[in-house]
Amino acid sequence: MAAVAAVVTILRSSALLVALAQVAHADLMPDPCACSANKPGFFRTGTLTGNSDDIDKLRAAWKDDGFIPQLTYASEVFTSPELSHHAVFAGLVVLGLDFDFGKLVTDGLGTAHVAAVGIHGDGLSAELKDVYGVSGNVAPQDIRLFEAWVEQSISKFTLRGGILAADQEFILARHSTALLNATFGIISQLSFNLSGPVYPVGTPGLSGRFELTGFTARAAVYDGDQANVHGIPRGLGSDVLAIGEVEYGELLKVGAWHHSKFGNGAYAIVDHQLGRYLGAFVRGGASPNEPVRGYIDTGVRIGPGPFRDGDFIGAGVAWARTDMMGDQIVLEGTYQAQFGWLTIQPDLQLVMLHDRTAAIIATRVTIVL
Repeated sequence: MAAVAAVVTILRSSALLVALAQVAHADLMPDPCACSANKPGFFRTGTLTGNSDDIDKLRAAWKDDGFIPQLTYASEVFTSPELSHHAVFAGLVVLGLDFDFGKLVTDGLGTAHVAAVGIHGDGLSAELKDVYGVSGNVAPQDIRLFEAWVEQSISKFTLRGGILAADQEFILARHSTALLNATFGIISQLSFNLSGPVYPVGTPGLSGRFELTGFTARAAVYDGDQANVHGIPRGLGSDVLAIGEVEYGELLKVGAWHHSKFGNGAYAIVDHQLGRYLGAFVRGGASPNEPVRGYIDTGVRIGPGPFRDGDFIGAGVAWARTDMMGDQIVLEGTYQAQFGWLTIQPDLQLVMLHDRTAAIIATRVTIVL
């Protein structure tokens, strides 16, 4: 823990030295999913297909009518001299369709979201045997439906139902989104212990949130089984996952889950913007009777700016205590450089396991179409 504190202190001190710059804002729907360039905090400045007035006018007309298509592709390479596979390649296509029925049909109606993914390539975690996942994009090769839901707000309450994934609503820290390691998306305490529903698997579910000024309460229930064909559920399983979370002031989140087969877990998150360009997060959790019994991660995010508008710097460290594989630690530093529709992201990770340590050099290239 002393090492973790030292890393955070160094990064925080360095971040305070940065200068000021202007922020560019996105017009796409936030989407925490994997490679998506529309993740919270990502400020897109262009699209590959948006270089003509006709296409720009068509996009604007669709948006005014209540329809927003989103298409991104991320290709990545990971190398590690300590592993037998010195270089691996992977890619992910994310197609998102958002519908605003208040514009498409009549005022007062809700929204709908559909997301499909195409996954190819390999990762390093199969050889590493880590609980984290070196890449948040890597998954078994497939073309599959990820999410498909409708959402309706009634005053301060919002209900969502359909094919859902827990990592799109719960245990999120917006200042961890620049990092590539999967554990900085959905913490490995949940993903390794429960398997899902998290990217790339969604299951039938129902979620709701109640929002007041400075306070939000969320709760959801999901099919706890993973039986599906290309993301289409084959039916309801016999297991259930229930999860609840309260958030205070966009600063503190506290939550817990119960899975009818895999048991219980609890977590807390502090996620805060410390200055114009500096934000930090800390997440911790416990699952005493599960393979990952304890978990802590922390890190900082600098940006967008100050060096270039739209760019981010991210750094994080995560620690997991497991029953069979001992303690595992991962450190990561990354720079996300945006050039309109193109994002280039060099990345360094150090994965420390009980029987080996691996240094990983990676680059992800993301295209917003």
